[in-house]
Amino acid sequence: MPILNYKCRECGKEFAKIFFTESNAPRECPVCRATGLEELGPAFKPDRELLGRIMRGSCETCGEEGACSAAPSS
Repeated sequence: MPILNYKCRECGKEFAKIFFTESNAPRECPVCRATGLEELGPAFKPDRELLGRIMRGSCETCGEEGACSAAPSS
């Protein structure tokens, strides 16, 4: 179930819409009811750099992989 951003070509209103199937996709602007909508893309974009560091087990502070010298010692 995607959450996409849209922009109305008539009034310029930007909005996000969640829908389950293509038949539930927005057909008109919630403000002016115009049917000219532009799909802007996903409402949420992952931070690929952060996800990569997490998957590799590297530090968010210094980027060092494994044991981090910037991490507080216990």
